[in-house]
Amino acid sequence: MKKALTGCLVVVLLAIVVGGGAAYWFIVRPAWDAGSAFIDQAKQWQQVAELDKQVRNTETFAVPQDGRLDKAQVKRFLVVQQDIIAALGNDWQTLDQRFKQMDAERKASGREANLQEVLQAYNDIAGLVLTAKKAQVEALNRNGMSLGEYRWTRQQAFAALPLLANDKVPDQFAGSSMAANAELLRGHKDELAKGLATSVLGF
Repeated sequence: MKKALTGCLVVVLLAIVVGGGAAYWFIVRPAWDAGSAFIDQAKQWQQVAELDKQVRNTETFAVPQDGRLDKAQVKRFLVVQQDIIAALGNDWQTLDQRFKQMDAERKASGREANLQEVLQAYNDIAGLVLTAKKAQVEALNRNGMSLGEYRWTRQQAFAALPLLANDKVPDQFAGSSMAANAELLRGHKDELAKGLATSVLGF
């Protein structure tokens, strides 16, 4: 972070020397705002990392050799997913629209996003990650689930999601762990689909 801020200061100093007063409005002020956004973002990401330490179940999760989920795992996983989605509300959709709008404006003007825009966008994502992480940790603690178990269960659940597109598991997957997991998850396709959006944030 120090290197990034030092780089910003170098740009600012060069701008003052080369551009005089006009440089303040076109370079210095945006660079300063971008640096502030970067600092805010770093603080939020630090909070996210620290929240992992609040998960009470710290036991090492023993991954089943057969790769199969059980009903209790699926139930706990779905509860955590539902809490994360509820905590985010419409924020993820709103942010997604903002990114699309910014990208459309950039393409229309034929330019790349400037430093201030990029850092602000990442800062908004950091805020969402923090919200999702708090909800995740609280739900894990209520359900006695460790991060290791949650992450493995999520991986297996999302791997089985394509098999839920049909009423019946395709014959080529019959007898597989993926097929067995899909049957446990059947009826929860919509919930898992919503969870895919939050999984982009790492949850």
